[in-house]
Amino acid sequence: MKLRNYLAAGVATGFGVLFVNGAACADDALEQRVRKLETELQLSREEIQQSRQQQDVDVSGYVDFEYSGYSETPGKESAFRLHHLSLFFTKQLAEKWRFFSEIEYEDGSNFEGPETAGVLKSDDGKIFVEAVNTDFLYDSRANLRVGRFFTPAGIWSIDHYPPFVPTQVRPQHIRKIFPQLVDGLMVYGTLPAGDSFVNYDAYIGNGEGNSGAGDSNSEKALGAKISVVFPALDLEVGGTIYRDEKDTGNANADKTAAGVHAKLSAGGFTGQFEYAAADLTPAGGGSDDEVEGWYLQILYDLSNWTFGLRHDVYDSDKDNPVTLTEDTVNSVFVNYHVSPTMVIKLEHHVTDDASDPVNDPTQTMASMAIFLGD
Repeated sequence: MKLRNYLAAGVATGFGVLFVNGAACADDALEQRVRKLETELQLSREEIQQSRQQQDVDVSGYVDFEYSGYSETPGKESAFRLHHLSLFFTKQLAEKWRFFSEIEYEDGSNFEGPETAGVLKSDDGKIFVEAVNTDFLYDSRANLRVGRFFTPAGIWSIDHYPPFVPTQVRPQHIRKIFPQLVDGLMVYGTLPAGDSFVNYDAYIGNGEGNSGAGDSNSEKALGAKISVVFPALDLEVGGTIYRDEKDTGNANADKTAAGVHAKLSAGGFTGQFEYAAADLTPAGGGSDDEVEGWYLQILYDLSNWTFGLRHDVYDSDKDNPVTLTEDTVNSVFVNYHVSPTMVIKLEHHVTDDASDPVNDPTQTMASMAIFLGD
């Protein structure tokens, strides 16, 4: 009898252990399945998010407002100005393909109303496609861009957006020696070079003075820019060249332009220098015209403040001993950075016109510039 009871108790205990172990194994299997499903769900969410990001068009841009006062400047009146509303549209088309465009509305564009009488005036503002291009991002060392893009030239022409430059008034020679834009094709990239690296841009395009509809002549403009960057020194130096045998923007003159640039930061100070010159041979013959410009700018950053000075010289007819065409602008300015995307500026510019030794026109401006992005 006792033996039978012991056997019954042993069998019951064995079944109990097997049941508990079986339940535990079932729980482990269920937990593993749940974890697997959670992982698959997370991956699906990430794939959906990535797909949405590729499908979405990212919209950003900038806006700036100004008030300017003038003295000894005929034809210029103190006024408020709604200068720019510029919209950027960016889309990742595929893993290596990216689209970008910039549409600029300048001076509160208004092309309707009885005051225009069917005639567009400069006071009506401007709507302008500043950039529209597609990039093939093959490798950091070599990428391709096709469409309309900003001419790679010096420093200011590239880093020119109002929220990120210290003055609303740009140096005089910018856009007067190298063209603002190129419609064409560009190869660009970054190459390692010991303790430094080299940024390069090389392009071919329709040339200055043409609309997006095409080229007014068969000659194409060629250009290139090289910058050597030394990260340990916070130093950049480089040069730009540009060639157009029939420059539509200058009455089909044969144009050759070149420039150098440098930027150095140390101890809160930043020095920036650009020099550029162009030689223009008239299409109908005659003596060459030489255009020259340069500036030196010093900035000092202190907390949210930036203080600066700039000396800026431009001569539109340097080789002509008869004409007095050199203009010198001395500037002083201060910026207060409300945030990384918003800045308030105050700037004062004094012009020394070689052709007018009596008057020194001045411009004083207060402005606000806001970047509409992250």
